[in-house]
Amino acid sequence: MVFSADMIASVRGDSRPEIDVLAAAAARTGAAPSRPEGCSTGRPPDPQRLFDIARLNKMLGWLPMSPAQLPSGCAGLAPKLLQVRLHTAAMNRHAMAVTAEAVTGLRQAGLRHVVLKGPFQQLAVHDNPFFRPSGDIDLYVAPRDRRRAGAVLRNLGFLPLEQDSALWWVPFLGEQHFRRDADGAVIDLHHRLQQAGLPAWQDAERVLDRAGSLSHADVQIPVLSSADGCLLMTVTLAKALLAHEPCGWAAVELTHWLARLDAPERARLDRIAVRSGQERTLALGLALARACDGQGRDGQDKDGPTSEECAAPGIPAAPRGLPMDPDLLRDLVFQPWQREAEAPRRRELLWMLARGRPHVLALEAVRAALSNQVRAMLERRAGKPSMR
Repeated sequence: MVFSADMIASVRGDSRPEIDVLAAAAARTGAAPSRPEGCSTGRPPDPQRLFDIARLNKMLGWLPMSPAQLPSGCAGLAPKLLQVRLHTAAMNRHAMAVTAEAVTGLRQAGLRHVVLKGPFQQLAVHDNPFFRPSGDIDLYVAPRDRRRAGAVLRNLGFLPLEQDSALWWVPFLGEQHFRRDADGAVIDLHHRLQQAGLPAWQDAERVLDRAGSLSHADVQIPVLSSADGCLLMTVTLAKALLAHEPCGWAAVELTHWLARLDAPERARLDRIAVRSGQERTLALGLALARACDGQGRDGQDKDGPTSEECAAPGIPAAPRGLPMDPDLLRDLVFQPWQREAEAPRRRELLWMLARGRPHVLALEAVRAALSNQVRAMLERRAGKPSMR
């Protein structure tokens, strides 16, 4: 999602009462309370602001459709939420069918691949593929297979998008976008799991070795292992923090995915993070998820990341330099426009995640600078506003 100034304008000002509702609804996997607990401003949630902040954070699917279960004064949202749920179901069913088609084509070509997110990831975490609309299908292949995978997609009727900016998307963001005119389906073909300016995911191809599978329409869909899915959510949170974009959905997803891990799987996550050079990214994601957890803010125990879990062997309790105020961290996730002055700068975030590895720090700083230069050059050439 591209976040325009007009979209953000509707939620300027403090949205903490609305965020409280979202956090509570997601934490309980059920009804939001009639009045959010621990409301920061003392005012009741505004229905339009609640809808907008949920939409920006891709969390409309967490709000109950029953008027009686919505917060006081928000019952009028029920018809809109029902419409959103029906639209999401239709969109995601189509995405699942197209995913099965692409998986079949790639498998027949002998190309290993895995689905990164979308309805199948939601199915793995929530046993429900319709929590969040998925307009794009995200697939990962090994870098050496990128061109062959692209050829498979072309044979299925997909054509590359954004050809004028491919020089930026492919080398710096590690992905290429394809669209099929016949049905409007879009596939994001990834060959990297981290973008320029953040520590690279080392040995990323090993996610293919660890992948699980889900069955859909007699097709086995390769999906990320639980550990890799958790780690990818922390990478997503780091990317959003870098871009100053709202990402409440990712914090919630991480919390719920962590709750499904048993002790051996949790230890496996830590080992994979260390081997992948993402141990500080994991610590960052855990800290953000804990700050956003609706049930964890009152100090009670729950199934989610705790400070003790953050301090597992090889995993720092929190990246050095990360603000420790949970309200600030929560705002940086749900409403980053409210805390622009307090958000970590690009260089600060890179230093935070690459500390102790000067070669990584230097390499990613150079790649980030080149990324900005190439993007600016392409924008000048095309006479377009920023691509990201």
